[in-house]
Amino acid sequence: MNDYSRADRVASLVHEEVARLLQREFKDPRLGFVSVMGVRMSPDMRFANVYVSLYGSDSEKKSSLIALQNGAGWFRRKVGRILRVRHIPEIRFFADDSLDRVYHLEEVLDHVHREQQGSPMLVLTLEEAAERFREARSLLITTHVGPDGDAIGSLLGLYWLAKALGKPVQLMVDSPVPQILRFLPGADLIRDAESMPKPFELAVIADCSSFSRVGGAAKWLREGASVLILDHHTEPGEPGTAGHIDSTFAATAELVAELYAALDVPIPPEAALCLYVGQVTDTNGYRFSNTSPRTHRIAARLMESGQFAPHRVAEQVLEFMPRPKFFLLRRMLERVEFRGKGAIAASWLDTDDFSDCGAEREHTDNLIHRLRQVEGVRVAVLAYAVDARHVKVSLRSDGSFDCAACCRQWGGGGHVPAAGATLEAPVRSALEKVLAAVESSLSADGTRLPS
Repeated sequence: MNDYSRADRVASLVHEEVARLLQREFKDPRLGFVSVMGVRMSPDMRFANVYVSLYGSDSEKKSSLIALQNGAGWFRRKVGRILRVRHIPEIRFFADDSLDRVYHLEEVLDHVHREQQGSPMLVLTLEEAAERFREARSLLITTHVGPDGDAIGSLLGLYWLAKALGKPVQLMVDSPVPQILRFLPGADLIRDAESMPKPFELAVIADCSSFSRVGGAAKWLREGASVLILDHHTEPGEPGTAGHIDSTFAATAELVAELYAALDVPIPPEAALCLYVGQVTDTNGYRFSNTSPRTHRIAARLMESGQFAPHRVAEQVLEFMPRPKFFLLRRMLERVEFRGKGAIAASWLDTDDFSDCGAEREHTDNLIHRLRQVEGVRVAVLAYAVDARHVKVSLRSDGSFDCAACCRQWGGGGHVPAAGATLEAPVRSALEKVLAAVESSLSADGTRLPS
C-alpha cells in the first residue's frame, strides 16, 4: 500500500468514526448542528484534520467549534480504538473551507486554551469516580514527588484494583520509592518519569490534586490525556480534570478501599497490606486527630482481607530507624529553637547535614513529630534542603493551627494538623519566613500563647 492510499484509508476511517461519534456519543451543550465534510491526513500521519460544516448564527457556529476543539482528545481516544496504527493521529477540527469564515482560527484556539485553563476540576461522586476507573481500557497511575506511605500505598492499592479488573496498568513516580516501603507488593513495578509510557486511556493521580505535585510525570498528562484525581487533601483539583477529593478521609488509602467496595471487588491480600500502610502512615499509627470510627472500620476490613501482622507493619513504617536517620535526628534536636513562649518548636537541616550523615531526603520522614511531642508545643516547623536552591518546610500542629492554610501562600498544602511547602531560598531564610507567618497567625487568632 503506497503512502497516499494508506493516508486515504485512515482518513476514511476517521471520517466515518467521527461522524458516528457526533451522532451517537459526543455530548456537549455548546454543540449545534454539525456535519463532517472531509478528513485530510498530514504528510507524516500525525494529524487528522477534520473539516466540518457549522450551522446556526455566528455565535452558535463559534460555540460548536469550541466544543469540538475541547473534545479533540476524547475523539482521539475513541478513534484510536478502531485504527491499527502505531501512532494515533491527533484530531484537529476546522471549519469547512467552502464556508464563509466568521472568525479567525487563532482567535478560536486562543479562546479554547483560555477556557481549558480556567475550567475547574469536574467533581465526581465516589461512585462516578469508580465507574470511570472501571470503564478505562488502560491506565497510568502516579502520585506526588517525595512519596510517603499513603502515596505509595494508595498507588499500589489502585494497581491491584486495576489488575483485579483485568486492565493493563503502568505505575510512574518521579521519585525513588522510600527504602522502608520497598517491601510492599508491586513496589518493584514502579518506574521513573523519564521514559515515555505506553499509550494509556486514563491517568490516575493519587494523594495529590495538581500536576505541579507529580514532577516529571506531568509532561505525560498534559497532552489530551483524560485524568482522574483521587485525593484527601483540601486543595482544589487540577483544572480540566475530573476527580473525587474528600478531606474527611484520614488517608487516600481509605478512599481507595472504598473504591473497591463501590466496584464490588474483594480487596486482595496484596492491596490490603498496601492500603493499611497508607492508613498507618497518615494517622501516625491511628494517633492523629484525623482518625475516625470509619478509619477503624476500614482498618478492620483490611486486616481481615490481608495476611499481615499489624504490629510488624507499624514497626517497619513508624519505628524502624536506619543509622543515617538517627544521625539526622540528633542534628535536628541539637538546633531546636522555641518561639512564641514555647508554643512553636523549629529546627533545620542543610545539604551538608545529609552528606555528613550519609542520609537521603526520605530519612526526614516523621522527624518533625519529635518536635510536636514536646510539652506546650502547638506548632512544629522543620526546614530541610531539597537541593542547592530549594527548601522543603513541614508543619505539624495540635489541630488548633491550620498548617494547610499557612502553607498555601507558598504553593503548598495538606491538612489542618499537617502540611508542607517548597520554597526557593536558603534554609535559614525559608525557615524564618515561615516562622514569621506562623507567629503572626497565632497572634492574630486571639489565642493565648503559653506563659
